Amino acid sequence: MNYVEGGGCYATGKQCLLGLIGSTVGNYDGKCALHGEFDVWVMQDDDLLVSDIGSPSDEPKQCLALGVKRTLAEEIAYRRSVQLGTRVLTTQRICLACGGRFWVTEHKESSGFAERGHGHLCPRCVGISLDGLVAEKLGILRYWCG
Repeated sequence: MNYVEGGGCYATGKQCLLGLIGSTVGNYDGKCALHGEFDVWVMQDDDLLVSDIGSPSDEPKQCLALGVKRTLAEEIAYRRSVQLGTRVLTTQRICLACGGRFWVTEHKESSGFAERGHGHLCPRCVGISLDGLVAEKLGILRYWCG
């Protein structure tokens, strides 16, 4: 939760931007300018994970930030990785169609089978006609990605 802890923001350690009501605001309320869709996890091997898709499948050791903006998540992860001497990993994806990098949360809300493509195709490429090598990489998912 993004809330005031010990008199300050748990994510930054500084004074809460919302003042006294900060202790009653949840991290998914979106009332704080620091709220977002990214989490920072310390994994079992001490590597850090910046994630926009929730909790990692491998059991994390610790959560450093939950539901914060990407820039804050990256800052927190970098700072801690320097302290621990470990790597920062992310859940950023590579689009199978264009090769560009994207975050799953960049996709606008939608419904239907196209959501299946959100983990494999960037927002620019979801919905395009897929053929050849891209369709081969997607396999059965090619029918649902556009």
